[in-house]
Amino acid sequence: MNFKTKPIAWTIAASDSGGGAGIQADLKTFFDLGVHGCSAITAITAQNTQGVYAVDVTYADSLQQQLRALVVDLPPAAIKIGVLPSVEAVAIVIETLKKLGHCSVIFDTVMAPTFGQAFSSDDLLPIFFELLPYIDILTPNIPEAEKLTGIRIDDCESRQRAAKKLCSMGATAVLLKGGHGEGDYCQDLYLSTDDTFWLSQQKHQTHHTHGTGCTLSSAMAAFIAQGKSMRDAVVLANAYVNKGIRLAPPLAKQKRGAVVQTAWPDDLSAFPQISLTAKEINLAPMPVCESRRWGLYPVVDSVEWLEKLLRLGVKTLQIRVKDMPESALEDIIKKAVELEHQYQARLFINDYWQLAIKYKAYGVHLGQEDVADADMEAIRVAGLRLGISTHGEYEFSYAATFKPSYLAIGAIFPTDTKEVIEVGLSNLYRWAGILDNHYPLVAIGGINQNNIDSVLASGVGAIAVVSAITKADDYIASTAQLNQIISRYS
Repeated sequence: MNFKTKPIAWTIAASDSGGGAGIQADLKTFFDLGVHGCSAITAITAQNTQGVYAVDVTYADSLQQQLRALVVDLPPAAIKIGVLPSVEAVAIVIETLKKLGHCSVIFDTVMAPTFGQAFSSDDLLPIFFELLPYIDILTPNIPEAEKLTGIRIDDCESRQRAAKKLCSMGATAVLLKGGHGEGDYCQDLYLSTDDTFWLSQQKHQTHHTHGTGCTLSSAMAAFIAQGKSMRDAVVLANAYVNKGIRLAPPLAKQKRGAVVQTAWPDDLSAFPQISLTAKEINLAPMPVCESRRWGLYPVVDSVEWLEKLLRLGVKTLQIRVKDMPESALEDIIKKAVELEHQYQARLFINDYWQLAIKYKAYGVHLGQEDVADADMEAIRVAGLRLGISTHGEYEFSYAATFKPSYLAIGAIFPTDTKEVIEVGLSNLYRWAGILDNHYPLVAIGGINQNNIDSVLASGVGAIAVVSAITKADDYIASTAQLNQIISRYS
């Protein structure tokens, strides 16, 4: 039997005798997410679901030997750092990170448990700051961020100031966790030099939250080790913990439990709402499409191509026109919508939502870079259907916040029409399983007669094509052949 080599992730943290947090939670999470987990133990704790009763710090030489053994034989793709209970432990970790070179490092700044003895003292803050330049993402909760920055956090603005200060102290990015905040929603803030967004989840009324911080940070390490980008890993880890809290059973006499490990998130309901401001949640849904399965969905760049395909009976199309003077562009959109109405088709206008509203098109399609600038309420009130392009977990979660009419996934394969992000079939299959019960799905990117079956097997309801028709020797025959293949999956 052949086994696929697993990526390696390390956890540098304390042992939890109760098994719900620390090294134990980290290793369970690594295994659950398909990662080989290695560990270096910084302290032995006596704890359970009620609190921490004792902390026995690992000898500096022992910690150093553990890390040396890992460095020479098991180099990591990602590292999760948890409890660092002494100046010596922090110094040893810094020295180890210097030797390793590039790998992603997540630091869960565990200073004290919810109940019981603290893991570290305020005397460690100066050397913590020396560690920050080696950290790719810092994951403090609100009390920890207050202690690290000296900023009182009592609203969204103060959270942003604290996160910016932590980045200015050396961390590449900060995920400031909002579980200690007031209100019905837990709102985490992600901030880096390139990106700022909020992750919102409705709070669970439960006591089974032991190990949430450990599980979140180790899940992020595991997803990064599996090849995910930082912001996709943050979103996936948030969904993973949300599901783990929801499904956690009581373990102890006091009917408290720990977060459970639940495998890769498999339904959109577990994912957070992603927004660029803390208030952009629970938006009204966009108009729905009459069908979830449109079949062939050609994307064309001219009125001439649009009319050719409408004459063939194609009912769902998109017109994508670039680099056109404004006056000529408006004339093209006007003529395109007139053809849509003449042939009783469904036409989506790429990007130009104002013109789509003006001429009463069926819908508009927006790329990720266009969503923030579009007036979503104007699109919804005008009755236009909205499609949004997605290339990963962050992007489909962000798109889903606007409750669009459909989601497009791609590029599935390389394409010669433009520079694209190739997501591949494995991601398509996983994401279709997450999203299909919630939105009509469109697959796009490099799809043709030779590979369309592998795409349709994912269950998507529409296939967007460009070159397979517009660059075919015989576009009529190509359109008929694509329709014939798609009909077998209807």
